[in-house]
Amino acid sequence: MVRVVIHAGFHKTGTSSVQSMARANAALLQPHARILLRADFRALTEATRAYSVTRKPRALDRVHAEAEAVFQALDPADPRPVALLSEDLCGHLPGRHDIADYGAAPALMAQLAAAAVAVLGPEVGLHFHLSTRAAAPWFRSAYWQILRSARRTEGPEDFARLHAGAADFDPVVAGIAAAVAPYPVEPVALEGLREAPQGPMTPLLDLLAIPPEIRAALAPAAPANVRPEGLDEVFLALNRCGLPDGKVAMLKKTTLRVARRLQAKA
Repeated sequence: MVRVVIHAGFHKTGTSSVQSMARANAALLQPHARILLRADFRALTEATRAYSVTRKPRALDRVHAEAEAVFQALDPADPRPVALLSEDLCGHLPGRHDIADYGAAPALMAQLAAAAVAVLGPEVGLHFHLSTRAAAPWFRSAYWQILRSARRTEGPEDFARLHAGAADFDPVVAGIAAAVAPYPVEPVALEGLREAPQGPMTPLLDLLAIPPEIRAALAPAAPANVRPEGLDEVFLALNRCGLPDGKVAMLKKTTLRVARRLQAKA
């Protein structure tokens, strides 16, 4: 039986740190697990994000087809467990493309489960791991992500009001559990992992049965997507100014690069 763990989100819940740690420790982990990152299944994440925008049946069919292609590429004779790591498997981050919440996630996870069964058989050891986060810090982090990458002009309070359901993870998790039954779904709150030995990656290492001696040797990941203090207001002002989009994007990139250099020297 092939064990497949899908860490599908949610955005801004430590997923980038998990992926960075997996990437930094690939040589140590490789003998024990087949860990696939977004670059390994880019066509699938393009399909999941497209469906989160359109919600059209044809887009969902593409998700199924791309997921089947990922599972078909696995060597069935390889006994190592498999992990797919990408928050984009749940679609776009709410706030992009007028997406209000994670309403597309249950249908997307259902297609991943169906594709895994179609390729690997109903006995596949499929497990969905979902990381969550308290609403207030989630909104702060999501707002920063949207602000720096898109020309949004609302303030943080209006952003949270417009996407009030985006950080209400319990109903989404319940919807995913119903959609992929009988396969297990495990939500883990980021706040509960602060003291965990390997931080946000700890539940994934548990699910993959990584040996204790390997876990102890893993190098910690560098902090991911750190927000320099004070840049929210700067980027919001840039978004609201009359400069063309290309100029604003260039100014944001330059400002962020300088702020991170200064932060590193502090």
